[in-house]
Amino acid sequence: MAEFERHAASASRPERLATVLSGSYGLIQSLAVLIALAVAITLINPAFLSWVNITNLMAQMAPMLIVAAGMTVVMIAGEFDISIGSAVALTAAICAVVTTQYGGLAGVALSMVVGPAIGIINGLIVTKGKIPSFIATLGTMMMARSLAFVVTKGKVISGLPDSFTGFGGARLAGIPVSFVLAVGVFIIGWVLLTRSPFGKKVYAVGANHQVARLSGISVDAVKIAAFVLVGLTASIAGNVLLARIGAIQADTARGLEFEVIAAVVIGGTSLTGGHGNILRTIVGVFVIVLIRNFMNLARIDLFWQDFATGLIIIIAVLLDVLQKRIGARLATGARRAATSVSPANQMK
Repeated sequence: MAEFERHAASASRPERLATVLSGSYGLIQSLAVLIALAVAITLINPAFLSWVNITNLMAQMAPMLIVAAGMTVVMIAGEFDISIGSAVALTAAICAVVTTQYGGLAGVALSMVVGPAIGIINGLIVTKGKIPSFIATLGTMMMARSLAFVVTKGKVISGLPDSFTGFGGARLAGIPVSFVLAVGVFIIGWVLLTRSPFGKKVYAVGANHQVARLSGISVDAVKIAAFVLVGLTASIAGNVLLARIGAIQADTARGLEFEVIAAVVIGGTSLTGGHGNILRTIVGVFVIVLIRNFMNLARIDLFWQDFATGLIIIIAVLLDVLQKRIGARLATGARRAATSVSPANQMK
């Protein structure tokens, strides 16, 4: 009996090793890219590692970080939301217009409803209308962007009170408050996904929604909740962005959705759902921001930056596919190794 248990334990070791390697491959890949970028940028401009520059980067990436947390939840659930950039713009536009007339409290309170409302609409269209999320959110993206132009009347809205814009430049122990808020959002997201029944349902729905439904999970409710969450993060990000730049126009945050999706995939979240780690998304966001910073420091023409973003998305998708193939090969190798050391084979 003891010998059998010893063989069983040795057989399971390759499987455990394969699981660890396949699960960590995306993180290792992302960290390698992040370190390479940091080294390259430092060689171009040694001032990159200065505390002033680091805190500036923290403040710049805070809105993307916040939205990326919500996007991770949606993508783990097996869906996409490409309306978030427009939701950020519409949130900021409504907040700016209301704040200039009635004060910051009214502006924030009213604008925070925008993202969740768009999320509910997206969720209902996807679950009840049975329309693919990419198409559904493409429609709401265009609608929200149009509404942002209506609200701003195509003009730049500025003149916000210092009591509102002061948040954008506030520091806590030298760290931008907006970045601290973004980290707080990620902590809440991590707890939600890993320490709550809702998180388990999100993973189950993303892995196989039919099996999840047979298990008694309300698939539609989980997906709608995921869209509401990403909408909420879009509204938070819109207010943070407005407080930092102190002005807004309807074209703000155009293309943000694609950078966020790329960051989430670079962080290891699967495009097909059911797999992902919200904390790794932080690494993906850092990679995207550092690439932007690298292009600026290298004085690459601004018109090439969207080209680079598109290339990053393609590479991120290819890396996701490569990660799955490597994981499958490791699992196959582990099964073969486990079979070769099984008690039956040992007896032969």
